[in-house]
Amino acid sequence: MKCPFAAPLIKTTAACRHAQEVVRRGGSEFDCLSEAAHASCEQVFASLKACALAASDVEDDPTQMPHSLLVKIQSGGLIGLRRLLGESDADGRVADIGDLVTRAVANFGGADRIPYAALGEDMTTFKLERRAGRRR
Repeated sequence: MKCPFAAPLIKTTAACRHAQEVVRRGGSEFDCLSEAAHASCEQVFASLKACALAASDVEDDPTQMPHSLLVKIQSGGLIGLRRLLGESDADGRVADIGDLVTRAVANFGGADRIPYAALGEDMTTFKLERRAGRRR
């Protein structure tokens, strides 16, 4: 059960009590230790992705979709969920992804009732970190 919010975990801008780091051939990944949390996170991520792809006019094709867009969906989507719940983003860090998703689902009465369209700007305006040492 791969975590759908692995990018913020890898960048350490988020944590999750259900996440367990696993080092594979391609690098670090995170597996979810809770079936219930994984199911909720997958549903929320799928809805965030559908909203962002529609707004960006990009197809859901792993060979065509830039990785940077997935990072923006994951990180910006979590920031947007915090905003919808009225939480401050002062430090920019999500303490527990599983808890945030659970609270958002409970607050809106289900993962399918979260107003994902209201999160579009959070995802599209999320600023990616520039790689150190890259020069033009």
